[in-house]
Amino acid sequence: MFTNTINMIIRGRFCRRVIILILIFLASFYGTVLFYGDLKIPRVMRLTDLRRCPACYGVTVCPELYSNQIIPDKNDWTNMLFNAKNIYYGYTKSNRRIVLKKLAHDWEFSEFDNKLCKAWKLNKNCHPIDLLNVTGVEKKLEQLVHFNLTVPQVEPRKGLVFCPYSFGIHDFIEPALNNKKTSRNYQSDMINIWTMLSINPEPIVLQVIPKSKGWQVPAYGGVCGRLEIVAYEGQPLSVLGNIHWHRKLIIAKRLLDAAMDFTYKHDRFRFYLMDWSTDNIVVNEKDEITFVDLEDVIVLDKHISPKSDLPDWYKRYFRDDNDPANVFSIENMCKHHLSDHNIYAACHTLGGDNEPFLHPVPVDFQHWAQLSTLLRDCLKGTDRFKTVVLLQRYIAELLTKGSVVGIGSVR
Repeated sequence: MFTNTINMIIRGRFCRRVIILILIFLASFYGTVLFYGDLKIPRVMRLTDLRRCPACYGVTVCPELYSNQIIPDKNDWTNMLFNAKNIYYGYTKSNRRIVLKKLAHDWEFSEFDNKLCKAWKLNKNCHPIDLLNVTGVEKKLEQLVHFNLTVPQVEPRKGLVFCPYSFGIHDFIEPALNNKKTSRNYQSDMINIWTMLSINPEPIVLQVIPKSKGWQVPAYGGVCGRLEIVAYEGQPLSVLGNIHWHRKLIIAKRLLDAAMDFTYKHDRFRFYLMDWSTDNIVVNEKDEITFVDLEDVIVLDKHISPKSDLPDWYKRYFRDDNDPANVFSIENMCKHHLSDHNIYAACHTLGGDNEPFLHPVPVDFQHWAQLSTLLRDCLKGTDRFKTVVLLQRYIAELLTKGSVVGIGSVR
């Protein structure tokens, strides 16, 4: 009797497990059908939220999505079902791998939509299409970036931080406008810009500093609804801790170069990147680096005539060495024409306290003492602008002379 009871319990547990497995399979199967239709034709358009336009990013790449020129990765279907970050992968018809990004969490979109009508002083039951009839959009853009700079006290701030004066935003967004002011589609463009500035400015930034002009950002494919298409640019730096030392130094040099480019390269603006996480810096097979998350960026208009509220504008702002690594002053960066923020961030990524990229050091690398000194000066010294140039030159010299070829074992 006791044996029979045990057998019944075991069979009962087995049946429950079988039922659970069947339910999981059915959920997976129908989930796949939901996103891929007949399992052959992808339905990436479901991700776009086109019904929310013009409160969206634009429609520049919609024809390619409609005609299946961009195909989600079928091996990524579980990610399509369970994806808190709203980041997906796919391919073009030419077999180039791409990333499809919604640029916000679902709850952030919901919060944005709930405030949409009130933000434009429309009826509480308004529809996004009603935004095509609103007035004063240009002024609204200035008010938005001014608010992002001056009002919020809790980090991270949402939307673009543009400083020191908001009126320069119109020159900044020009590369992202598809239609001239006289065009009937200009209003839609401006609402798209306002939406991106409110949710995530990355599509705008990628057009202001495009990869085609040598910037260390993803190649921009376009937008459709609330979906951005960019090129897949490689593996995160965070998973490359055990690569050959020679490659590490190449990447280190390019990180320093990127810090200088974002600070100096553009004729009009400086770009201070707030998130230097090694998950957001990727590396391709040529050891070229790309910053793949450009949501948290301070854009500084360096060609302004300072007013009395900027008495220290022509002075350089040096980050306080006593501040924790992830602490920075937006206010101070925006009150000076030049900050060493990017330089410090690059050096901290390479040699800071939290899992530095240039550690561990190979046992047979004979030049670590000098390199370590330069990194320490970059983190703790009095003039990072000077130190970073010396650091760039020293790493370049090591690579040119072949001083690190064959070095591989670590301490």
